[in-house]
Amino acid sequence: MQVKPSYYNEILEKKDGIALYNTRTGKMVRCFDEQARKVRDILQREELFVIQKTGLEQWLFEQQFLIDAKRDELEEMCELEKKQEFDNYLHLNILTTEECNFRCTYCYEAFARGTMSEDTQMQLIRFVEEKIGMRDGLIVSWFGGEPLEGIEVIRRLSLAFMNICKQKKKVYFAGITTNGYLLTEEIVRELKKYHVVEYQITLDGLPEDHDKQRVLKDGSGSAERIIENLRNIKNNIHSNSIRITLRTNFTKSMLVNAKKFIDFLQENFLNDPRFGIFWQVAEDYGQVVDESVRENFCSESEYRKLIKDFALFYSNTVFESAMRPAGSICYAMKRNAFVISSDGVIKKCTCDMESDRNRFGRLDGSFDERKHDQWLTRIIRKSMKCYTCKKRPMCHYRACQKTKNCPPNLFFYREMLEHLTDNPANVTIKEEMI
Repeated sequence: MQVKPSYYNEILEKKDGIALYNTRTGKMVRCFDEQARKVRDILQREELFVIQKTGLEQWLFEQQFLIDAKRDELEEMCELEKKQEFDNYLHLNILTTEECNFRCTYCYEAFARGTMSEDTQMQLIRFVEEKIGMRDGLIVSWFGGEPLEGIEVIRRLSLAFMNICKQKKKVYFAGITTNGYLLTEEIVRELKKYHVVEYQITLDGLPEDHDKQRVLKDGSGSAERIIENLRNIKNNIHSNSIRITLRTNFTKSMLVNAKKFIDFLQENFLNDPRFGIFWQVAEDYGQVVDESVRENFCSESEYRKLIKDFALFYSNTVFESAMRPAGSICYAMKRNAFVISSDGVIKKCTCDMESDRNRFGRLDGSFDERKHDQWLTRIIRKSMKCYTCKKRPMCHYRACQKTKNCPPNLFFYREMLEHLTDNPANVTIKEEMI
C-alpha cells in the first residue's frame, strides 16, 4: 500500500527536536534529536511511498500522520460537514428559568419567561426519550436566566434523564452556566449527584471592576459572594471530576487591571488544575438597555492583544479545548443540539433568544425542519480560504452563526500550538517507537 503524509500535519521545530500535531485527529507527539530528523524526513516527502510493516513508518501510519495515498482528506472534511453533527450525542441547553437575580449592564436577555412548568418538564422528558435512541448519550447544559433559581427543575429533570440513560445504556453528563452567586458548597455536592461536572462561572475582573457591571437586581455588587463560593468549592470539594471555567467578559475599563486580575486568579484559583479560564469581550446581542454601555465595549484589536498578552499561556483553558478537532464549533451549529426555553420553545442559540429565526418548534410536537436546516447550512467552497485551511477540522466554518470570520479562539493558532506541545501533560511521548 502506498502512503503519503497527512495534509493536516503540523511540524513544529523545537530546541531539542520537533513536535507533531495533526489537526484532523488531535494526535500530538514529541520527537528528539536523531529521532526527530528521521520523522521529519519521512513526513516531508513529496512523493508517494510504500511503508514497512514494522518500525517507525508503520507507527506513523497507525497514528495517522501517514495515510493511505488514495484518501482525499479535504473531501472527507466536506462529507463530515454535510452531516452537520460532528458527534453522536444529543446536546440540550435547558433554561430552567429565564428569571435572574442579576441585572448585568451588558446583559442581552429580556427575562420574558419564568420557571419551567411541570407540564413542560414532562414534555421535555418525552422529547429525550424519543431522541436518545440512536445517540451515544445525552449532554445537558443547564442555563438561564440564572439556572440555580430553577433548582427544582434541575433536580426533577436530572433524575429523569439519569434514569432514561441508565435504562437505555447511554452516557449522561451535565454542565451549568451560572453567575455563581447561589453556587454554595452544598449545592455543588448536590449537583455532583446529578452528574453536573462542568461549571462556567463569570468573574469580570477584580472585585472593584466586577461590581461595576455584574450587579444584583438592587444594584449592589456580587463579587465578594462569588469569590467566597469559589474558594469554598476549591478548598472543600475534593472531587477531581469537576471542571470550573472562570469566564471573564472584558470591557475597556477593565483592561488597565488585566495584569492584576490574572495575578489574582493565579494566586487564588489557577494553582488548582480543576480551574481554567475563558476570556471574552462584552458585546451587544440586542437587549442592551443603557446606550452608554456600548462605548465601553472592546475593539477586536484590544481583544486580540488581551489574549496574546495574558490568556494564551495558562494550561487547562477553553483556549486549549478550541485547538482540538471540532473544538471551535459553536453548539448551535450542530444538528443534534438544541436550546429548550423555559416555556418549551425549541431554539438553537442562547445569544439570540427573542428573534423569530431562532424558533423552530415546541416540545408539544411542532418542528420546522426547513427552518432548522437553513440555520445549519454553511458550505465551504473550493474557492474559499477555509477549504484548504489546516485549522478547518477545529471549526468547520461553524464558529458562530453571526460571523464568517475565523473564531477568536484561533487568532493565535501557532502560538497556542507551541504552548500545547511544550506542555508535557498534553503531549504523548513515544520515544521507544521512534
